[in-house]
Amino acid sequence: MVKAHILVIEDSKDYQLIIEATLKSEFNLTFANTGHEALQCLRVHNFDLVLIDVVLPDMSGLQICEFLKSQNTTQNTPAIMLTSKDSVEDRIHGYERGADDYITKPFHSKELLTRVRSKINKSKSSQAQQILIPGLEIDLQKQRIWSTSENRQLHLTGIEFRMFLCFAQRIDHVLSREQILDIVWPNNLSVSERTIDSHISNLRRKL
Repeated sequence: MVKAHILVIEDSKDYQLIIEATLKSEFNLTFANTGHEALQCLRVHNFDLVLIDVVLPDMSGLQICEFLKSQNTTQNTPAIMLTSKDSVEDRIHGYERGADDYITKPFHSKELLTRVRSKINKSKSSQAQQILIPGLEIDLQKQRIWSTSENRQLHLTGIEFRMFLCFAQRIDHVLSREQILDIVWPNNLSVSERTIDSHISNLRRKL
């Protein structure tokens, strides 16, 4: 089983060691000492979760969290604030910037591990509602297709969405018109091959 990959944004060497000792047996860890280093990591790699210290040498961890949640490719990545700033106002600011959880220092290792596990498991469950193919994200629950390359939503009709989903789930297969008919219009004998061709033509134009 492939371990989940976590980005830890923390400038304290002591806390880096604590976090590493707590999580390394279950997760792959990448450490960033500064905000700019963290942003570079987020642009290059995909992470299953991000742990963010609020107070960093070059910027606020809240800015990083806000960036994470503003990007289409990372907006669903769980973000946990890990900080000594523990006032109610601090927590509110964290959640307002998109944090999924807020853990204050000093923390108990078992609590950190439990909450990280919980967020990653919840995220994986949510991702089961999505299909990712190069350049596109398909949200099955919302019946929405997002072009990650053009940063825009593709506006499809219900039939076009079902047809696209038919192809996306069988990306390595060549489908006949009869197979498409059975998948997209089950038990509907009134749909002609010309109708199928017309919908495929519209779908190609929108893509």
